[in-house]
Amino acid sequence: MALVLHGATDYDKLQELCHKTYKEQAVWFLNSFWETQSENAEKVWSNVQKFNQLDEQKKAEGNALDEFFAHRFLELFSETLTVHAMRDKLRAVGAIGQAERPKQVPLIHYLIWKYNCDWQKMVNAPQGSKAEIEKAERMLAEVQAAFEASEARANEAAEALQAAKASEAEAKAREAEALHAEAEAKQKEAAALQKEAEAKETEAEAKASEAQAKQTEAAAVQTEAEAKETESEAKKTEAAAVEREAAAQKTENEARAREDEARQKENELSAAKAEVEAALAEVRAQEDAYNGRTAELKRLSEEGGLVSRNKAKNELAQHLGEDPLPLRRAKITLEAAVKKADRAAQVAGAAREESSAARGVAQAAREEASQARNAAAKSRAHAEEARAAAEQARAAASAARAHAEDVRHQAEQARAAAEESARQASAARQQAEDSARQAEQARHEAEQARAHSEQAKAAAEEALNEARNRLEEAEAYCQEAKSKMPMGASWWLERELLEKRKFMPKSRGGIDK
Repeated sequence: MALVLHGATDYDKLQELCHKTYKEQAVWFLNSFWETQSENAEKVWSNVQKFNQLDEQKKAEGNALDEFFAHRFLELFSETLTVHAMRDKLRAVGAIGQAERPKQVPLIHYLIWKYNCDWQKMVNAPQGSKAEIEKAERMLAEVQAAFEASEARANEAAEALQAAKASEAEAKAREAEALHAEAEAKQKEAAALQKEAEAKETEAEAKASEAQAKQTEAAAVQTEAEAKETESEAKKTEAAAVEREAAAQKTENEARAREDEARQKENELSAAKAEVEAALAEVRAQEDAYNGRTAELKRLSEEGGLVSRNKAKNELAQHLGEDPLPLRRAKITLEAAVKKADRAAQVAGAAREESSAARGVAQAAREEASQARNAAAKSRAHAEEARAAAEQARAAASAARAHAEDVRHQAEQARAAAEESARQASAARQQAEDSARQAEQARHEAEQARAHSEQAKAAAEEALNEARNRLEEAEAYCQEAKSKMPMGASWWLERELLEKRKFMPKSRGGIDK
């Protein structure tokens, strides 16, 4: 059965053609005028691709662009006329009714104007066997599906292979880390045994320290007198430092109070500025709403039916009759208030920074005085400790012996701890060995995963071969069907098949994009 348009008149047939997809409109045009327009077939192909791209909602399933995107199309192809001028020419030849005001631009309108063709001849031109065309379209769809499937499998295989290689590398790294941890555990075990021997040696040294403590008692008597004199001097120095610290603290408190007052003033001014800015934003929103309503009423007064336009004009007149002066005055007043509040906030900020600097200086002076007092207090404390130590020199000898005993006891505990450390080190070594075995197993699994990914890659290659076979079958059918199909449809099918080869590797018969 032949492919025909079913309208009662040529105009009705043209309307039916206008509702076909961009591709179908283009193929119908080429079929109708192949003898005169074959040299422009590639340009028509480019027109269809651009219409598909500009039709943001329907893409290749669309049939017409709105006026905005139609103008964009004309600009992209360096056409100097406007959509309205093109429609005037189409009305002159009867392709559009004199009273018709369409809002959409189908591709066929552009082609009729561009190539100055007899549209009445076109809508009645033979288009070949519908069955042959549908068979060719099915084969093209199968080729497309085969390429999409092969591309999806190739992407999946590539991602899986990349993930498998990463897992393998990670497993090898973990295995190396586990072996390194095992070696470190063995070293720690040996070190623990060494510490145990050292602890025993420390115990013997503690006993010798006990005897040395007795000799220290004689020297303590002479040290006592020197310690008392040092203590007296330290107390005088401490008293003077306390007095300087108190004066510095007072200065710092005064500076901090001024800083807090300046910060409060700055915060108040910032809050006031925020309130003014919020009021200004509200006024600007009202102004934008007023302007938006004006634009909307202007648009409605120029579009639609006579009644709706007149209604919009009346509403526009009433809207424009409203006095916008209070809104403008409020905007000017608030903008000035924002600037004034900003300047005041800057002044308050500068005052706060100056107060902060003064407080910093006072704080530094107070800290310096505090350090001096602390140093004096430490000197006094050291002197008191020295005196007390001298007074208790004899008792200190006993304490030294007790300390030596404590040290010996600690050495025994250290030896026991060293033994426990050796036990823990042995356990850590065993755990490290287990981790190494687990890491080795993980590496084997990662290697198997990589091998599976390589198989998936080979399967993707086979899918690509299948897609290429489908493409070659379609190309062979295209050559066979040339005698049965119109030249425009045949050329278009060959052009689509050529496009598919751009997505094949060159080693498999692909071509440059």
